[in-house]
Amino acid sequence: MKLNDKFKKTLVTLSAAALVGTGMADVLGLSHSALAAASGQQAAAQIDQKVQKELQALQAGLKEGTLLAYYVNDKVSNPQDSISFSGKGFVFKDYKSFAAKFKALKGPSTPQPGNLPKGFALTTAIIYPPTVANDSELYLQLEQELKAAAAAGDPNKQLFSKTISWSQTNLSMQLYAKGKAVFSIVTGAPPAKLPEGAVPFVRSSETKKELTVNGRKVVLTSDSAKDASFNNKLVWLDNSGTMQYTLSDNRASKLTTNEMLAVAKSMIK
Repeated sequence: MKLNDKFKKTLVTLSAAALVGTGMADVLGLSHSALAAASGQQAAAQIDQKVQKELQALQAGLKEGTLLAYYVNDKVSNPQDSISFSGKGFVFKDYKSFAAKFKALKGPSTPQPGNLPKGFALTTAIIYPPTVANDSELYLQLEQELKAAAAAGDPNKQLFSKTISWSQTNLSMQLYAKGKAVFSIVTGAPPAKLPEGAVPFVRSSETKKELTVNGRKVVLTSDSAKDASFNNKLVWLDNSGTMQYTLSDNRASKLTTNEMLAVAKSMIK
């Protein structure tokens, strides 16, 4: 399956944190701002066209392995007065190159999936930039720098930014395709636990089942709705419980649950 340049660029710059746990829903449907919000990173509100063009130019100039931190000094565009991020990761066409780079970036173990359904092959493997938590030392440092620049700078200027390099990440996605049918394998930290008493949102068309694969708990979610972004989704954690793996397919896929479980079984050691 060929991915057009716009789609590939979108995949590279999106925050993969939002992909974890949702599979192809985010890849094929949600916007950058929705993904950033879901991942806990601040997504800038709608900003004026001039600032938007400046930001797009900065994003277009990003090199692989870099992260752009930016601050919009405007209460209307940025009511939370927060900083935001946009990064560029790495794209590969073969598993060996992807795995070697991910290991060099201290990514989690990502065993090459086996038991691939007939006709499916890797089309793209992506390593995403790391997310920056808003209570992290890096976030607070960048926030201080960018707001200080805004305070000392031209009062008519709204966009202030800084580009930094990154050398560690746990976020990745592999896409396997057969024509329009696609399944993805996503790695990343598990989502934060909900506050006590909070009830997670579950679509009425979804069904969930807990399974055991090679001694590991795997949660199978199926969605029967026509507007669903996936058919089946398998989610499991590594032995430490700090890394989550999500295997999901798109609506064009006709894969059976057993076929997907066979792929998961080859990865769970």
